[in-house]
Amino acid sequence: MTNISSRCALRSQTENNVTAKTAFVTGASGFIGVNLVDQLGRAGWRVVAMHRASSNLAYLSRFPAERVIGDITDADSLDAALPEGVDAVFHVAGNVSFDSSSDAAQNDDNINGTRNMVATARNKNARRFIHTSSGASWGLQDNIAINEESSTNVDDIPINYFRTKKRAEEEALKGLALGLDVVVVNPANVVGPFDGVIWGPFIQAIAAGKLDKVGTGGAEFCHVEEVARAHIAAFENGRRGEKYLLAGAQASFAEVGRTVAELVGGTAPIASSQRDPGMSPEMFNLMSLNQIIDCSKAVRELGFKAVALRDMYADLCDWMRAEGLLDSA
Repeated sequence: MTNISSRCALRSQTENNVTAKTAFVTGASGFIGVNLVDQLGRAGWRVVAMHRASSNLAYLSRFPAERVIGDITDADSLDAALPEGVDAVFHVAGNVSFDSSSDAAQNDDNINGTRNMVATARNKNARRFIHTSSGASWGLQDNIAINEESSTNVDDIPINYFRTKKRAEEEALKGLALGLDVVVVNPANVVGPFDGVIWGPFIQAIAAGKLDKVGTGGAEFCHVEEVARAHIAAFENGRRGEKYLLAGAQASFAEVGRTVAELVGGTAPIASSQRDPGMSPEMFNLMSLNQIIDCSKAVRELGFKAVALRDMYADLCDWMRAEGLLDSA
C-alpha cells in the first residue's frame, strides 16, 4: 500500500488533471470519507466534501476539495449543499456507535439521513448514488459464509448498528423506484490510515497494555484505500441496484491482537469467553462470533483487491506514529 511519505507526491501528480466528473461526498471528514476524498483527488475528480459544522477538519483539510457544511438529518441543509447534476453522490456518512445509549441518534443518522440523501440526490439530478453500507447488513452470522444473496438476521440480534445499516441500505435502494441510479458497497471491518475511532483505539489499548481479552471469534478485514477505490469503481463499473461485499482477509480477533502486538509492542490479548472490562457488551458479542465473507463479486466486477492482514495494520500503525498517536517504538 501507499506509504505515508509518498502520499503528497502521488497526489500532486493528479492535482492539475482536468475532468468533467464531480463527486459529492457525505461524511467527508470521517475515516472512509477522508480516504475517499484522497482517492478521488488522485483520480482527477472535482470533489465537494460535506461535513457538519462541528466536524474536526484536521485530516480533510489536507486534501484538495471544496468543503461545504451540511447535516444528513437536515434536508434543507442538504438542498443548499448539494450542487445540481453531480456525476456521483458518495453517501459515506453514518453513525458507527456500538453503545445502545445512542440508538435514537443512530436511527436518525443512518436511516432518516439516508432517506434525506436519496430524496435530495434525486431532486438535484445526481447521475449515480453510491451508498456506503456494511457487511453488518447481513447481521451476525457465525461460521456461515455469506455473499450478496445470503439472507440477513439483523432483526434477531441486539446490536442496533447492524439493523440501522440494513434499514439505511433499504432506503438507498428505494431510490431506484424514483429513477435514481443506486449502487451499494458493503465493506467488512475497514483498517488503515485516518482511523481514530475503531481500530486506532484498539491498537493504542494493546500498546498501553490495557486490553487483556478479546472474543473467541473472528472477522473479515479490508484496507481502507482499497475500499475507497472500490467506491470509485462502483461508480464506473457497478451494476444498477447491485450490492458489493468488500472483505478479503479473514482472521480471529486473537490473531489481530497478536499482529498488533508484534507491530507496536505490548502484550497480545487472549481469546476469552469472558468480556474484557474495557469492551462494551455489544462489541464483545460481535467478537464472539466468526464472520466469513465471499467478496468474489467485487473482485470480479469492481477490480477490488484483498490486502494481507499484517500489511493493513502496519499501514495504520505507521500512520498513527506519523500523527503522534503512538510511541515511535
